[in-house]
Amino acid sequence: MTERIYTRDQQGRLEPLEGERFGKEDELQALIAEHPELLDGTQMRPDAPRRWILIAREQGIAESSDAAARWAVDHLLVDQDAVPTLVEVKRGSSPEIRRTIVGQMLEYAAHAARTWTADSLRHAFEESTDARGLDPGQELQKLLQPDGEEEADADGFWERVATNLAAARLRLLFVADDIPDPLERVVEFLNAQMAGIEVLAVEIKQFKGDSRQTLVPRVIGRTAASPRSHAGQGARRPKLDRESFLNAFDNPEHRSVAVRLLGVADESGAIVERYANGLGVRIPCSHWKKPVGVAWLFAPSEWGHAVLRGLTALSLGISMDLPATEESLPDDKRLAYAALRQWMQEIASYDFSKDVSTPYYHARTISYDDAARHIDQLSSSLARVVSEIRSA
Repeated sequence: MTERIYTRDQQGRLEPLEGERFGKEDELQALIAEHPELLDGTQMRPDAPRRWILIAREQGIAESSDAAARWAVDHLLVDQDAVPTLVEVKRGSSPEIRRTIVGQMLEYAAHAARTWTADSLRHAFEESTDARGLDPGQELQKLLQPDGEEEADADGFWERVATNLAAARLRLLFVADDIPDPLERVVEFLNAQMAGIEVLAVEIKQFKGDSRQTLVPRVIGRTAASPRSHAGQGARRPKLDRESFLNAFDNPEHRSVAVRLLGVADESGAIVERYANGLGVRIPCSHWKKPVGVAWLFAPSEWGHAVLRGLTALSLGISMDLPATEESLPDDKRLAYAALRQWMQEIASYDFSKDVSTPYYHARTISYDDAARHIDQLSSSLARVVSEIRSA
């Protein structure tokens, strides 16, 4: 029997809208790509409604990190807490929705968590957003700071994506215009049993009349979610203050490294900025709107950005969208840029530092053990780069 709903105008007239299946899967896929809010994040998390950015449609998934993509998930979204969300879309009349889609999605999740990197997803997001005529920075801003009160921390967001991938913390969404009972039961079972992965179904019905289309989403499986598994899964962690950061160190020698370097930053006039997973050393510079970051100290228990652990020195030439060479810079920025590059080259010359660069920035990491053995050298180098950039 055809479902029907009614709309009522200001004059009290009713217009019947008839339930109608989507003719093609691509119709529903295109709607979700353009309007991911149709997945109704408020039903999923009433206390903290989910918002998303679209990373890409048909995001490839490989069997291993050195292989080409073998599969593709219909949509890859990421929510405001950096949880990757895999979306598979089927029509309710498709025979695959009753059984095949479940095994398919679990296979996708198992391989995606092992083979995707935050850098590859960032690149896919920027490419697909550009292709749709949108600005990636503005889209990220709307996701992370919709009220516009603060500027979005893009690097911190992609770090959290990396952490969630490393922990296989994902969300799986089955989407259709009709979710059959067998799939609903499977979704509820998986959501109750899978500790790190949230599994939900979203039924999106469409109703059409003479002058309008109405879309009605219904989220399935949320009530069966394990509170232990999902209650705090996406919650943004508070930023560490200096005391809580230092208290995280069990090793006194490692703690002394952090104390010494933070002391150098303070005495040199740098800014110590708080993050959820550590502290950053930034330098005020008249030629840039924001203080220039030169080092991050991660808490000892943190994964950070993949293997960014311990003391990490970063050259921000790429991540700050600076030109690749000094010659292409305005004169007023050359001194600061030269100091940044010299800092990075000096860190790279230490045989105890490890290259962990990505396509978005140059980076090297130093363990706390090595930092303790070379603390005088590191302290002197940090004090010098702070002084040079402040006076540039």
